[in-house]
Amino acid sequence: MNIFWQRFLAALTPGVRVLLGLLMLVYLVAVTGIVCHAFDLYAWLALSGSKFWSGQIWRLVTYALLPFGIMDFVMNGVALVVLGGMLERHWSRGDFLLYCVVAAAGAGIAKVILQSASPTPLVGAAPMMFGLLIGWGFLCGRENITIAIFGETTVWKLILVAAAVSLLIMLFTGGMAAAIIMAGGGGAGFFYLWLKHKWLMSRTGSVIHSERINRLEL
Repeated sequence: MNIFWQRFLAALTPGVRVLLGLLMLVYLVAVTGIVCHAFDLYAWLALSGSKFWSGQIWRLVTYALLPFGIMDFVMNGVALVVLGGMLERHWSRGDFLLYCVVAAAGAGIAKVILQSASPTPLVGAAPMMFGLLIGWGFLCGRENITIAIFGETTVWKLILVAAAVSLLIMLFTGGMAAAIIMAGGGGAGFFYLWLKHKWLMSRTGSVIHSERINRLEL
């Protein structure tokens, strides 16, 4: 068992390891506080429009550290290991963690705008995982992948199907606002990557332009 655990940790990328460890730690602390009746971490970190607009802006991101339950924790943990590992191998640890914050904040902004007066809190890393799913499509969307059910398809098509199913589930279980909040994580992540791509392209173009000028001057 120890060997399996060591191999599992060694296979994780640094950023995924940090974020997964943080999610586990916060969940354990939250459960301990509830069981011991000592404190309620959900009351401090969960996101609601009224709390945010009263100045508690940290909730815009910290809600994603609190799972909705054990199944929510397990499913988001698996998604983090699979999707996060793929993305971080293209990025640095800092870029990966920043992207996760952007995705979480995107859904959080949608929450406080659409449900500004609602006391119902938002918790769970699902919007952040939705952002990771969109990030995978942004980086590898044109690559082909073989799935037993769908056969050979592109990554983007697979992601669109998964996103549509997830949003429909949210629509029928939580309503339109819940579906939009979920989509906010992916939308924020996509917009961030698009802006970063445009910025990198503009810098590359400037460097090429300067090199051409230097050659002409020589």
